[in-house]
Amino acid sequence: MNLFFDTSALIKFFHEEQGTVTVTDLITNPESTIHVSDLVRIEFISALYRRYRNKEIDDKALSEATNGFYEEYSRFNVEPLGHAVLQEAEELLIKHGRNHGLRTLDALHLATCVLLKEAS
Repeated sequence: MNLFFDTSALIKFFHEEQGTVTVTDLITNPESTIHVSDLVRIEFISALYRRYRNKEIDDKALSEATNGFYEEYSRFNVEPLGHAVLQEAEELLIKHGRNHGLRTLDALHLATCVLLKEAS
């Protein structure tokens, strides 16, 4: 099963919160092939440090989540942020941004997923 995770879903695998069990089951399922945008690396670290600054996680949780992420990252199929993704994201923003409040980073994740689906 091919699965695409954006950062907000993927972080649940490395930091326990609502949805962690579901995400963990999907990622650890041997039939799952996990795809992520290259954007995940930067966005993931940013999200963790934001939670740390907001005192939602402590030093230990920050360290464990960061180390766990870097260990697991190589197992994922990382989709690059190339010209095609940027163009697709722009088209998605033009089509859906006015009525649905689609934001930049979400558009990049969605564009990656759309192009991945079209390629399969």
